[in-house]
Amino acid sequence: MQGKPRQMGAFRLALAMVAVGCAVAPAHRTQVTGSVERSIRAAADEAGVPRDLLVAIAVEEGGLALPAERIVDPDDNVPVGGMLELRHGKLNTLALGAQLMGTTEDALRGDTELGTRAGAHVVAWLGARYSVDAHALASWRPALAALSGMDDDNAQAYASRVLAILRAGGAFPARGGETVALAAHPEIDPSEGVAPAAKTPLDTPDFPGAIWFTTSCTNKCDVGRPLGNASVDKIVIHDTEGGWDGSVATLQNDAGKSVHYIVDSDGSRVGQFRPETDTTWHAGNYYYNETSIGIEHVGYAAQTYSDGLYNESRKLVKNIRTRWTIPLDRTHIVGHYQVPNGNDMAESSAPCADTLENCENSADYGGADNHRDPGFNWQWCQYMQKLGGSCACSDAWPLWNCTTDLTEAVRCSDGQVQIEACTGPAGCTVMPVGQDDVCDTSGGSGSAIGPIQGSASSYGGGDDDDGGGTTGKHAGCAAGGGGAGLVLALAIALPLRRRRSPGCSSPRR
Repeated sequence: MQGKPRQMGAFRLALAMVAVGCAVAPAHRTQVTGSVERSIRAAADEAGVPRDLLVAIAVEEGGLALPAERIVDPDDNVPVGGMLELRHGKLNTLALGAQLMGTTEDALRGDTELGTRAGAHVVAWLGARYSVDAHALASWRPALAALSGMDDDNAQAYASRVLAILRAGGAFPARGGETVALAAHPEIDPSEGVAPAAKTPLDTPDFPGAIWFTTSCTNKCDVGRPLGNASVDKIVIHDTEGGWDGSVATLQNDAGKSVHYIVDSDGSRVGQFRPETDTTWHAGNYYYNETSIGIEHVGYAAQTYSDGLYNESRKLVKNIRTRWTIPLDRTHIVGHYQVPNGNDMAESSAPCADTLENCENSADYGGADNHRDPGFNWQWCQYMQKLGGSCACSDAWPLWNCTTDLTEAVRCSDGQVQIEACTGPAGCTVMPVGQDDVCDTSGGSGSAIGPIQGSASSYGGGDDDDGGGTTGKHAGCAAGGGGAGLVLALAIALPLRRRRSPGCSSPRR
């Protein structure tokens, strides 16, 4: 990529450890205060800001579920810190928080409690800047809009969402099974929870219904396709390692990184940053940027992805393919972890076709910064199957593995990807690592969807959580009752838990 700016790739914040919070006690007993609640209260008291305001922001950000400690990858595209998810937005709240706390951005990202304290101080700083009335929650609107780090229209919508959460109150799940309570604030006028009318965007989304996020190309992307539109023949799949709001603000504003689309964690929203005809910097490989469309997915590689996210992502891919010639195979629909590192080989080299484990562990792939997203939990076979395409044997494992939705089971056997539909009442049962998962096929047989791609020779063994697995009678998968499930020789299904064969390395969780 000499002479060409290079995108930093997708995000990877691997979870190091999840601190276990306390569960809410039965109603007849005093509620136990868990670690998340204590952290928020301490941060609010230290910074002199309303505790309920911090809770509402954390709810909107999805920050209540963040682990207490995280391993930080300096090259993550969406670096976020604390339950308020400080980030590199229009206002760089991550840098501001580090300055206010006298520490580094990476320290705030790795230590969620420290990051939350920093977030409270950023909120206090904004409150002073906008002369808010600390006791009138609605007066925090301008501070909330600035905190979002988004463009003006979306910043106002963000502030409205936080104020709506404050007005309604509720009980919200947090890490470790803890529940954080928020009292309702009916004193907030209902109109505060309604976003002001947005200006009509200058561009129309290519994907109908997508939210348009106005994003400058300056030091972030290139207008047009240098190799011509006919060169576009790939889609690159990423995950954000941050929440929707933090990811949107970062991808709108942070230099050196951009992408075409983002899909929310539950599939409820799709956003678009640049027209598909522009070259966004998302792959860490300029040739792949020139010849692909990039899709970010809100989620974490260390966790499973939701059915809603997969469904909406497939709708988006199908829609993209109405405008571009993109084959439905794993050479043209690839993960960021498969993108060649142009420092080690020609940028136009084929994507990594080895096993997921070998591709992820290789310094030759994942773009120039060796990104590993979307990770072991992305269900490539089931994703491709439901697109009407094919996956590779390197996307499956020798033992049957359940898909994360427990409706199918997948394996690689004798150079073929096999899948069974678990149509019986027991669905697919996950067994201990090293054993085949069990598919109940008593409800009838499945149907084949297409040819497979790849061969067993490309499979190197190993095991891990992935999303998509298989269970089958030919591998010791028990069939419940009567009907035999049809083994689908095809590129399908992603395992919920990848299982190792004897002698393979233990899974990375």
